[in-house]
Amino acid sequence: MQFRIASVFLLAVVLLAGLHQAAGQRDAEVEKQLQAAIHKEMVDGDLKAAIEMYRKIVARPGGNRTAAATALLHIGQCQEKLGNAEARKAYEQLLRDYPDQQQLVDQARARLAALPQTAAARGVTVRQVRAGEKTFGAPSRDGAYLTFSDPASEDVAIRDLATGQERRLTKHDSASEFALHSVPSPDGKQVAYAWYNHGPYDLRIVGLDGSEPRVLYRHPGELYPMDWSPDGKNVLVKLYPKGWSQDGKNLPLQTVLVSVVDGSARVLKALGSSGARVRFSPDGRYIAYDSPQQPGSREHDIFLLALDGGREIPLVQHPANDAALDWTPDGKRILFRSDRTGTEGLWLIQVADGKPQGTPRLVGPGPGNFTPMGFTQNGSYYYEVNRTTRDVYIAELDLATGKLLAPPSPAAQRFVGSNDRPAWSPDGRQLLYLSQRAPGVWGARALCVRSTESGEVRELVSKLDQTVIWAGWFPDGRSLLARTYSQLYRIDVQTGDFSPVTLSNKPLGWPPACSRDGKAIFYHPNTGVSIVVRDLQTGQEKELHSIAEPSYYSGGVTVSPDGQQLAFMVAEKESGSKVIKVMPAAGGATRDLLRGVQLPGPSQMAWTPDGLSLLFPQGASSADSKAALWLVSVRGGQPRKLELTAEGLRDVSIHPDGRHIAFTATQGRYEVWVMENFLPAVTASK
Repeated sequence: MQFRIASVFLLAVVLLAGLHQAAGQRDAEVEKQLQAAIHKEMVDGDLKAAIEMYRKIVARPGGNRTAAATALLHIGQCQEKLGNAEARKAYEQLLRDYPDQQQLVDQARARLAALPQTAAARGVTVRQVRAGEKTFGAPSRDGAYLTFSDPASEDVAIRDLATGQERRLTKHDSASEFALHSVPSPDGKQVAYAWYNHGPYDLRIVGLDGSEPRVLYRHPGELYPMDWSPDGKNVLVKLYPKGWSQDGKNLPLQTVLVSVVDGSARVLKALGSSGARVRFSPDGRYIAYDSPQQPGSREHDIFLLALDGGREIPLVQHPANDAALDWTPDGKRILFRSDRTGTEGLWLIQVADGKPQGTPRLVGPGPGNFTPMGFTQNGSYYYEVNRTTRDVYIAELDLATGKLLAPPSPAAQRFVGSNDRPAWSPDGRQLLYLSQRAPGVWGARALCVRSTESGEVRELVSKLDQTVIWAGWFPDGRSLLARTYSQLYRIDVQTGDFSPVTLSNKPLGWPPACSRDGKAIFYHPNTGVSIVVRDLQTGQEKELHSIAEPSYYSGGVTVSPDGQQLAFMVAEKESGSKVIKVMPAAGGATRDLLRGVQLPGPSQMAWTPDGLSLLFPQGASSADSKAALWLVSVRGGQPRKLELTAEGLRDVSIHPDGRHIAFTATQGRYEVWVMENFLPAVTASK
C-alpha cells in the first residue's frame, strides 16, 4: 500500500502502530496454537502430536518468549510421560535460552531435579522396567520378577524382568474383592499380599507354582505386608484401625509379625505415622522405621527396633525430614531419603550391631515423587515414580441437546499438571481450585481463585498452617469450607482468617456439603456407614441415612440448588453395583435414581442449576480410555451421554449459567525404575 503523507514523522507513527497491531495478532495466534497443543496433550492424550505442535511454537522466529518457554516445559513433560530421555534436553533448553521466564525456569529446574540421574564415573545406570498403573508390588530378591496388582483383574500378578512377560498368580470372580500391596518371600517361591474381602482385609500368601492362595490373617481395617523375615517364617505387616485417618492422629497403627505356619500374630510396635516404611535387617535382628519428631509433625527421624527385647534405638536424628527406605543387602547400611540440603536426596548411614557409625553420606538426588520398592541381592534398587498429571478445564455445553459448544480449555497456565478440584462460586464470578506447588510433596497445595471475567488467577493467603485436601464455597461467597486430613475450617477469602467447624463424628469421610443457607453441614464419617447433618448454630446433629456394611458411600453428599434434596452414591457389595440415590435434605425415604453407574473412581456429582438433573462422570470402556459426562433427570428415566469427554474426567462443577462446566482431567501413569551400581563402597567407620 502506498501512503502519500507529507510528514515523515506521521508516516513513522503509522508504521509503528501497524507493527504493534501485527505483533498483537501474532501473539493471539501463538496463544491459540498453545491452547490447541495443551488440549491435544491433556484432553486428547496424543503426546506425540502435542510435541510436534509445541515444537512449531518454539521454532517461530521472533515469537512470544513466554509461549515458547511454556511449550518447552510441556515438551519435557510429554517426553517424561513417554519415558524418553529427550525430556532433559527440553528442560535444559528452557533454562539456557529463556532465563527471563523465571516462573517457568523454576518449574523446569524442579523437573530436572526429579529426573532419573546417571553417574558414568561410577558406572551407575538408571533404567525403566515397567509403565502403567500403580504397581503395589516389589521385586524378588534375585531380581527375576516384579509383583504388581493387575489393573484389569485386580489380581496379584508378576512380571518377568528378563522377558517382560506377565501372568496372574490369583484368580477371582467377585467384583468386591481385589489385591493390594504384595511382596515376594526371600526364596522367591511365594508372595504375601493384602486382599480386600467384602469389608475386612486378609493377609494371604500364594505360590508361584500355581498353588491356591492361603489366608494367614484377617483384620477389620486395612493391612499392608511390608517385608518377610529373612528365614521366611514370618511376614511383617502394618495394621490400620478401622476408620483410620491419614493425619496419624487416629492411632495406634501397629506393626505385627504374622507366622506363615499358623497365622498367629505378635505386635511389635505402635507406629506414629501411616506412611512409615518398616523393613527387616538382613540378619533378622532389627527392624528399621521412621517416626514423627513430634505428634503430627511432617519431620521424621529414623529408629531401629531390636527384636530380642524391644529396645528402640535412635539411628538418624536431625531437624530435617528423614524417612527410612531399606537396608542394603549386606546389612551394613540403611538407605534413606532426606531434605536436609533443601532438596530431597538419597543418603546412606552405616550401621553396626544396631548402632549408627559415622555420619550419613549423600549418594545422589531423590527421584522425585517416588515410592520405594526394595533392593535385590546384587544391590540394584527398584522404585516407582508417579507421573500422574491433573488439570482443571472449562468447557461449554448445551445441556438440552448435549452438544459441546466450546471445547475444554485449561483454567490455569501455571503449575501445569498439578491443579484439581474446581468449584464455581455461588455467583459464578470466580472459580476455586487447588494447586500443588512442589513435585512429590503432598500437602504443598495452594488455594487459587480464577476470575471468570478476566481469567486472572490469584492465590489466597490463608493463615491456616495445615494441608488443605478439599475446599468449597459457603453460600455467602465470602468464605470457604476447607478440609484438612482431620478437621473442617471456615476460611475468609479476603483476610485468610480461619475458624474450626466442629463435628462430633470424626474423622471425616468424603468432602462435606453446606446447606443452601449456610447454617448446616452434611457429611459422613470415615467409617462410611451414615450421613449426618450438623446445625452450625446449635451444634445438634442428626443421622439422615445409614447403610449396612460392607456397602459404602462412594463420593460426597451433594445438595440441590433449592436446598431441599440430597444426592449421593452407594457402592453395594452384594450386587457389585454403584447406585445414585436421592433423598429429602430434612430426612426421610431414599429412592434409587440410577443403578449400575461406572464411576472412574470416587467423584463428586453436580446438580444442574434448575435442580431437575444430576451430572456425573461415567467410566471409560475397554476400547476408550476417556470418561464421559452424563446427565440423568431426578424424575427418573434413562441417562443421557453428553459430548464432553476427557481422560480421567472427575470433580465436575457447573456454573450458575448452566452452560460452563469445570472439571478435572487426570492422566495417570506410574513408572518402575531401577538404579544399578549406585552403592558406594563401604568405608571404615571412625
